Amino acid sequence: MKKFRKSRLYKMIPIQYRLFISLFIVFFFFIIGLVILLFLLLMGSYLEDNPWIEKYLIGETEEEQTKGEPVSGAYIVSGISPEVTRYEEYFRKYAKENGIEEHTEVIMAMTMQESGGRLADVMQSSESLGLPVNTLTDPEKSIEQGVKYFAQTLDEAGGDLELALQAYNMGSGFIDYAKKHNNGKYSKELAIQFSNEMASKMGWSRYGDINYVDNVMRYVEEDESVPVDGGGEWALPLKTEIRITSEFGPRVHPITGEEGKMHGGTDFACTPEDNIYSVKDGEVVEAIHSNVGYGNYITVQHGKNEFSRYGHMTSLGVSVGDKVSQGDSLGKCGSTGGSTGPHLHLEHMTELGQPHEDKKDPRKTLGL
Repeated sequence: MKKFRKSRLYKMIPIQYRLFISLFIVFFFFIIGLVILLFLLLMGSYLEDNPWIEKYLIGETEEEQTKGEPVSGAYIVSGISPEVTRYEEYFRKYAKENGIEEHTEVIMAMTMQESGGRLADVMQSSESLGLPVNTLTDPEKSIEQGVKYFAQTLDEAGGDLELALQAYNMGSGFIDYAKKHNNGKYSKELAIQFSNEMASKMGWSRYGDINYVDNVMRYVEEDESVPVDGGGEWALPLKTEIRITSEFGPRVHPITGEEGKMHGGTDFACTPEDNIYSVKDGEVVEAIHSNVGYGNYITVQHGKNEFSRYGHMTSLGVSVGDKVSQGDSLGKCGSTGGSTGPHLHLEHMTELGQPHEDKKDPRKTLGL
């Protein structure tokens, strides 16, 4: 505006019109800015309510690029509505953050029972924060809190899924009640008993949903196809759900964003509680603690030209020179070094080094 006032054009304008023109220019740019701001707010709200749209407008997120497809899972779900499945990336994101990725399908089934995906507080998790029902109005925030709370109840329940589910509905007090009255085990009769006692105590006609476990599990069944081994030359390095999150070969680097970056191994989803197992008999030739690259990792030699490497581990359970058998624990899953989250980076090498030409696709060796 200062430059315009000093310009020759401005000086040619009669003095009585200069103020009007200046105000008009200011008002014009104010309106333009207001329109742009309104557009951004509306688009942000639309993307928030329709998270799958972002994939097509912006491109796949890093989580989408590395999510992969399950080779086999702990659970299979059916009857999940589109209103719930549209939030799948959030369910997987926060399940992974809380170390319960193997329960992602169960969480989706819980959401079907809680809201069917039709409410903003999709997991009805406001109460777990001590807030009135449906206080949370952001679906992602509801899922973030709901998954966090479910992970807590699952931990308190010692991994007992049915006990954790009923506690999600009735509160963690149900877990203490089960420990006191049923050796820490869930039963429908116990849920009814607890519901009646709490309803009487609170002066309510009913307390919680005594059929909550059945209502959730009608969408879920255990996947009996989880393999004991992959049918290949190597045994599986995990004894939990096998989910490949990043394949061997060129990819977009999840940290730098570099395209065509060679990935010299196969990544498997796991949690810090999961043990990592040797894929074959051998001798430990490397046991490295590091905060870069592979992070903490183990390398086992199985033969003259056969090595397996296990990267990003939280802790190492073996040392250089140790003899290991197929299925022996090497340490714990982790996210050390160049990692965006807990996972196992498994490599099959023909030489003890890092050149990619000396590596094979571990998925093929495992027979997956």
